[in-house]
Amino acid sequence: MSRKLDYTYCSAAPVLEWMSHKWAIVILLRMEAHAKSQSDRTTLTFGELFRTIPHISEKMLASTLDYLEREALIIREEHEEKVAYSLTPLATSFLREISYVMEWGQLHAGEILSGRTKPIPADCVTD
Repeated sequence: MSRKLDYTYCSAAPVLEWMSHKWAIVILLRMEAHAKSQSDRTTLTFGELFRTIPHISEKMLASTLDYLEREALIIREEHEEKVAYSLTPLATSFLREISYVMEWGQLHAGEILSGRTKPIPADCVTD
């Protein structure tokens, strides 16, 4: 994903980019859930991630993992015959903070989804 926001105007731009990346949050949340449930192993392999995230292609998972690594949100570790991924402290901190947004979304999911079923007003449609 190319940087589209003005970093000098908005210092929060990188965070907004992370949140707008289609699969980034999903992958980070899956990795966080795994880390919380496994006290002995906080890493996940590509295959483990792929099997636990519905509707993502292998190509999209690979490119998103590359993106998250470039953004310093995950660490890629090579072990003998496989590669494993883990969250960085930055990612853990980010997920803790956006948990409030996630809770809000869960609380208002019905309203959000029902609002989407309304037709778009004619004066909002452009050709």
